[in-house]
Amino acid sequence: MRNLIAFSAVSIALLASPAAAQEREEPVIAQNSDAFTQSADDALAQLAARGFDQGLATPELGSLSTAQLSALATVIGQETPISGVTRGERGVVYDVILQPGHYQRTTGAVGTSGALVSERALMGHIVGRIAADLRGRGLNVLVVSADSYLRDDQSTPAFDGLRARVFLSIHADGSVQPCATGPSLAYHGDNSTLAMHAIGFALSTALGYEYADFRRDNFTVNSANYYMFRRVEAPTLTGLLEIGELTCPATERDLVASSDKIATNVARALSFIIETSAN
Repeated sequence: MRNLIAFSAVSIALLASPAAAQEREEPVIAQNSDAFTQSADDALAQLAARGFDQGLATPELGSLSTAQLSALATVIGQETPISGVTRGERGVVYDVILQPGHYQRTTGAVGTSGALVSERALMGHIVGRIAADLRGRGLNVLVVSADSYLRDDQSTPAFDGLRARVFLSIHADGSVQPCATGPSLAYHGDNSTLAMHAIGFALSTALGYEYADFRRDNFTVNSANYYMFRRVEAPTLTGLLEIGELTCPATERDLVASSDKIATNVARALSFIIETSAN
């Protein structure tokens, strides 16, 4: 297993780091959830029985050249606007609501940055591709910014606010101690456990890891205190995905190089979650 993930307690200094400002609105996950870890084998068996592992994108042999990686980072850094970003309609039940971390944020935490890309740019790139994929499958997808997610009063409780079958916010991480954090999964409610395993498996496959190794060093928590969890009613899945640490040079290169595969696989996971929840 490559050294993408370093499993250790998150430093308290991380909270004060400008590079990790997003941690002020998200949970610091210092250890695995025992319930999530113990459910992994059963979840993987269910996913395999339903053919979820078929068709997931995997890393190609070899890697991008320095010039190719730089060109891709330049494209991502241009922050091409995501098509169809809007405020949600009250009373509409969307199939999927996606929120790219810190996207179009005007106040508060603006996210982290690496040497190649910012979190906002990378999340916009990935989420834009996920949304296009899901819409191509005929799903009703809403992409919301970090600030403006309802057309009227933002303080309205979740049960009278955004509604969807699935909600997923996607972020990248940062640390004052480079290479100290790894991907993490946070979810709200035990009904989201299988769905988050599907997303975790999709991410690990895109990055070239065996899931058994990936989840052993992963951070996972139930009922995370993410601010959007209080503003969305999504009974099938309410989740938060941190794809990795941009302040770790090797990880950032992997995340940029694998960004399209991450988007392909997460879209596959979300589509799978929608399909299986209807059965």
